Amino acid sequence: MAGYILALDQGTTSSRAILYDDHARPIKMVQQPTTLKTPQAGFVEQDAQQIWQTQISCAHDVINQAGLLATDVTSIAITNQRESIVMWDKQTGKPLAPAIIWQDRRTAGYCKTLAAESASGKTDDNHVDMASEIQRITGLRLDPYFSASKIAWLLENDPKLRVRANKGEIAVGTIDSWLIYKLTGGEHVIDVTNACRTLLYDIHKLAWSEELCTCFAIPMNILPTVLPSDGDFGKTKKGLFAKQIPIQAVLGDQQAALFGQGCLDAGMAKNTYGTGCFMLMNIGQTPKLSEHKLLTTIAWQRKSTPIRPDNLSFDQIVQSGRRMLQPPKKEVTYALEGSVFMAGAIVQWLRDNLGMIQQSGEVESLARQVDSSEDVVLLPAFTGLGAPYWRSDISASITGMSRGTTKAHIARAALEAVAYQTYDVLIAMQKDSPHPLTELRVDGGAANNDLLMQFQADLLGVPVLRPKDTEITAKGAALLAGLKTGLYDEATMQASWQVDRIFEPEMSADTRQQHLNKWQQAIDRALKVM
Repeated sequence: MAGYILALDQGTTSSRAILYDDHARPIKMVQQPTTLKTPQAGFVEQDAQQIWQTQISCAHDVINQAGLLATDVTSIAITNQRESIVMWDKQTGKPLAPAIIWQDRRTAGYCKTLAAESASGKTDDNHVDMASEIQRITGLRLDPYFSASKIAWLLENDPKLRVRANKGEIAVGTIDSWLIYKLTGGEHVIDVTNACRTLLYDIHKLAWSEELCTCFAIPMNILPTVLPSDGDFGKTKKGLFAKQIPIQAVLGDQQAALFGQGCLDAGMAKNTYGTGCFMLMNIGQTPKLSEHKLLTTIAWQRKSTPIRPDNLSFDQIVQSGRRMLQPPKKEVTYALEGSVFMAGAIVQWLRDNLGMIQQSGEVESLARQVDSSEDVVLLPAFTGLGAPYWRSDISASITGMSRGTTKAHIARAALEAVAYQTYDVLIAMQKDSPHPLTELRVDGGAANNDLLMQFQADLLGVPVLRPKDTEITAKGAALLAGLKTGLYDEATMQASWQVDRIFEPEMSADTRQQHLNKWQQAIDRALKVM
């Protein structure tokens, strides 16, 4: 079966479009930057129209540059920055406010107040601890990172929007919702992996939570319809392309990376080494709330193929009066997620603030000038510590230096800090998950650092696998669309993931424990100081 998948990858700093052939191989990619605006402290916004215009421009350009026609495209897949929200007019389709981006912290006070009020029993007579209730329902933490408080802020700060919302005149959604609305000319839908990042979605009942919508004072009629990740999201409106192309797969970016890495079995995990680190572990079809300050999220929801009951013949089904087909099951896979705030950003700090290197790629050769960081530990709490500590009050530090310490020792300690933080999160995942970690699949810019990857394997005591194709996010969404349309099968998916290098653990148990003790001592010192 010939055809192409058009993957739209809408990220925080750029919009991209990638075409994949019938063997899931990328054949062309086009990218355009988008602009982040910070009008005041804690505010991070984007122009929703710019998001749309850059994304549709990339889509048209990639088809043209590949020498193809829109009629060659079988299906569209979408992956996107999560938690960011857009509010628009249902009739005109025009944005009613700038898009509020996931990094935005304007609602920190709102969330803190909500948590304090619920803890003291002010929110109702039952003394509900809203932070615990939110985790129970959504698997997430009460934090401005997620979408709910952003939507609530817009409605609170513009009385006209509140009135129009109550009348059902406006729509709100995450970036996938916004793109689908514009692509189709009116479909107001959302994929389940994006819905579950809003702080409004019940991951057990697989439905919007009336309780949480009431808590955040968000009318449910402005929310999109939730569909499975491989659902039918509509077709592109007439005139947008030479044919109406179906949108048949949508995944939030980190879930797309998990799928693209082939982590389809419980216990498999991936780590994306970017500015920070996003770690996800497949925990199977039963959600488990973390007891170690991690997030529980929906990895994906796939529709199984309808089947005849008991494989009966048509005549037998008619005679028995049974339904022709059993409805497809919507199988849900869950994941544990942990976020590290500083990974590649530590290397950027060495480059930009300390001037130790000219290019980020130079950090490995500098770190290799010494065999060990000796007693030097860099605690990269520049914006506090993320999972599993969640301590915003801790400051960064470098300890264990002596007269013999050089910038090479600090560079090596910086790389080790990335691996130590990953170790902490994955150990927390191991405690929460009944499935033992057997390997870690990696992607992102810093995954190309061999020294870091080897140290990571040594700390974890399991192989670290780096694939040849590092454009994992777009590929994950494309694979899901290809499977949905029949362009790909499971063999295509397996063949599309090819290992570039496997880093096997080489460190002795004693040496490994010495490293971990050194890191834990630095953490303990920081916690005691605060």
